[in-house]
Amino acid sequence: MKKPSRIVFIISLIQLYNTSTSLALCSNSQNRKTSSSTSTSTSTSNCSSRNAFLKKHLLTSATAAAGTLLMRPSLSNAAAIEKTDGEAAAATSILRSDKCAFGEGDGCSTLAGDNEFIQELQRRSREKKETAQKEYLSAYQMKNYPDFFASLSPPKYMVRKGDGTFELFDDAQLAELKKANRIKLEKPTAMGGKVQDYTQKPILVLID
Repeated sequence: MKKPSRIVFIISLIQLYNTSTSLALCSNSQNRKTSSSTSTSTSTSNCSSRNAFLKKHLLTSATAAAGTLLMRPSLSNAAAIEKTDGEAAAATSILRSDKCAFGEGDGCSTLAGDNEFIQELQRRSREKKETAQKEYLSAYQMKNYPDFFASLSPPKYMVRKGDGTFELFDDAQLAELKKANRIKLEKPTAMGGKVQDYTQKPILVLID
């Protein structure tokens, strides 16, 4: 159903382009100065007739293009209209399913059912919830804030402390920490440290 609609729309656009081009060419020819008044009169008459025809054709093409966009429903909408009551109820239940995040929530038992493997995955998610949340928060901060603070005058630099929080230092403070060997570069990781996160820059870490 979608493919014919697109074909009709493309054809209508081509017709619009050809019609507009013809109108422009005819208009330009009328503006040219000719030496013969008879030929000028004949050209003007021909262009007037042609303009009337083309303008009518232009209106028809525009109407067809608009109808293709506005009057034809998309396949997804049509499919939704034709759904039976049972299918609609099932779709609604999926959209309104209870929450299940990090293995916690009213929807977890429904999702897992009697599947022991899914139940085990949910249990692992609950155990790693705190670690995962800290990882997500750190990734968010490192992707959004370092460049902003570095653009200040004077620039500031984010340094992560042992508890996972960050502290800002200026150039002089950072230089002193580096001299004291209290700053190291750490490559950010994801999935609990299993893989390196290349979407983040190396992190400045404060050594206690």
